[in-house]
Amino acid sequence: MSQVAGPDELYDFIGYVVVCAPDQFPEQDFLEPGEQMNLERAFVELNGSLDSLDQEVVTPAKRPRLVELLNRSLEAYRGGDTFGGAHLLQDFQDLIFKRSGEE
Repeated sequence: MSQVAGPDELYDFIGYVVVCAPDQFPEQDFLEPGEQMNLERAFVELNGSLDSLDQEVVTPAKRPRLVELLNRSLEAYRGGDTFGGAHLLQDFQDLIFKRSGEE
């Protein structure tokens, strides 16, 4: 079940991942152990969210950079670099949500 259905949900989900990754995702009592959120599932959700956003937001030109940022962030988290992983996720967020000309 996808948690990200649009820009608002994506923005919130990125914040959730930044706060909880790599291994502090809260356990949900209504989910089975194999359904609980974890680092891998969070990044599957983030990658899948790119398909749910308008092409004006995720342009064909931006998409490779967004995927690269997600991959680098996941690798940083897997490698124990929580700080680096979080910053790369924030770069991902900025690329999606900052308008041209904003700093």
